[in-house]
Amino acid sequence: MKKILYILFIALLQSQLSTAYCQLSTELLKLHSLRQVEDSVQLIMDIDLIDVRLNTERSLELTPVLSSPKGREVKMKSVLVNGRHRQKAFEREVELNGWQKQVASAHYAVIPLKAENRKVVRYRQAVPYENWMREAQLDVQTDLCGCGGEPAEWDSRKLANRIILEGVKEYNPTIHVAYIRPEAEQVKARSEQSDVFLDFPVARTEINPSFGNNPRELAKIEQIIGGIRSDKNLTVTSVLITGYASPEGNVNTNNQLARGRAEALRNYLSMRAGIPSHLYQIGYGGEDWEGLAWLVQQSYIEPKATILSIINYYNPEERKNRLKALNGGGPYQQMLHQLYPQLRRVVARIDYNAKNFNVEEAKQVIKTQPRQLSLNEMFLVANTYPEGSQQFIEVFETAVKLYPENPVANLNAAASALKAGDQVRAERYLQNVVRNTQNGNAVRDTGEYYNNLGVLEMLKANTAKAKSLFKRASEKNLDAALKNLDEIKRKEEAEKLLRN
Repeated sequence: MKKILYILFIALLQSQLSTAYCQLSTELLKLHSLRQVEDSVQLIMDIDLIDVRLNTERSLELTPVLSSPKGREVKMKSVLVNGRHRQKAFEREVELNGWQKQVASAHYAVIPLKAENRKVVRYRQAVPYENWMREAQLDVQTDLCGCGGEPAEWDSRKLANRIILEGVKEYNPTIHVAYIRPEAEQVKARSEQSDVFLDFPVARTEINPSFGNNPRELAKIEQIIGGIRSDKNLTVTSVLITGYASPEGNVNTNNQLARGRAEALRNYLSMRAGIPSHLYQIGYGGEDWEGLAWLVQQSYIEPKATILSIINYYNPEERKNRLKALNGGGPYQQMLHQLYPQLRRVVARIDYNAKNFNVEEAKQVIKTQPRQLSLNEMFLVANTYPEGSQQFIEVFETAVKLYPENPVANLNAAASALKAGDQVRAERYLQNVVRNTQNGNAVRDTGEYYNNLGVLEMLKANTAKAKSLFKRASEKNLDAALKNLDEIKRKEEAEKLLRN
């Protein structure tokens, strides 16, 4: 009698609340396992209450149900979630009527929806196994707002097509990715570049080390050169110094200023940096219109489109006249004070060669100076670690960060990401292979590329696409592709057994 009264109480409690507010997360339920364990069926799932919004007067009930095509069904214990006020009413009625046993029998858990309970709840429940359950599916009936069976307020969502029976196991395929060994660099040419903003007295080009911002700017370039020269693994091959001027005033004067600034920095460094004078080269940048266009594009100066059009389509003198006249000269004054000082600079590029390293040396260098390594050297370092290990993945991540435009670096980073189960990163790197113009077409037509793209599709459960890609890869004699085709075959055979 108490059980009947308790059921009537729950129905009444819900029917009184048909207009209350309830909002559910789209990821409310996550199935972990539904399988036969000896003489029972065990269900393990998560119920995510983090984003559930429930009116304080309302309740929400979730009930797992096993059902067969022939109409047989078993309801498992439900989870009852109560709003704050509803929980108080629920507790009063249970205590008043002595329904504690009925609550335990009907519900897996009764959860008051308050801050500390907004979490993922693990549901673990078992029911006796019966033969008809071989064809059973799992649904979770959700009384969305506890509205006593109102059609618009009730939902049922399927979580599993079948129970995994004893003696028949799901087959989780092993993925086989493929890597391309990068070509070795015969000469590992590298460079460092720095913009140096030197201050000069009016109409002068010789450097005064203590004038204006010169101490800071000179220290910056000396530090770069000093770091390269002090590294026994590096050899400086040239220093290119290019002077630039802002494009106001006379062109010839600006060209002379740009050249004079470049020569001044060369003379300064040749006396202090310890680099032979014959390694220095002078570049003449002159008026830096290209730099101005870039700065305008990044700025808030308007009308930006008109300014860029003037820079791009007129000769230097005409540009100056039109820019000065534009909108009464307002934009020109902004550029003159905000942008032009950034164009009066000297760019110093230090070219150097890095030595070739054996694997043991490279394993140390990658920790501190990875730019000194070639892709080939990093590939050899990666293969000293177990495939899929953290160190293995980190090496390929380092390689693609240093060589983001290189299709081989992207392909190998995709392979290591796939091995780690990271589909998002893998897809991004494979897309970079397609985008890259540096030998990208050649890499896109390799068995390794087709295979790794096939692995991505297999992980996405796009089996037909995966098969097609693996077949293309196998036509290029890639062993990994044949193994992946065999893995798909094994999975399909296991699924067939599960269906039967």
